[in-house]
Amino acid sequence: MKCYYCSNEQFETRAVKYIYSRGKNRLFVPDMPADVCLHCGMIYYHGPALLKVEARFKAIYQENAEPDRYTQMPIMDYAL
Repeated sequence: MKCYYCSNEQFETRAVKYIYSRGKNRLFVPDMPADVCLHCGMIYYHGPALLKVEARFKAIYQENAEPDRYTQMPIMDYAL
């Protein structure tokens, strides 16, 4: 595997914070598995993990499934 950004070949699998969004809806995944480039920090998400998050998002927002828990996040409106 080679980083598309810096061409480095050294990666580490980590659990990273990830926010999946579609429209006005959001799903926060605090421990998303990903490969992280050890040179530039570019994050590469695992395909099966992305599919799992997308399916859970759909279940929560379209089929009325419950998330594991809720949290609050502060919001900053950035205006140029």
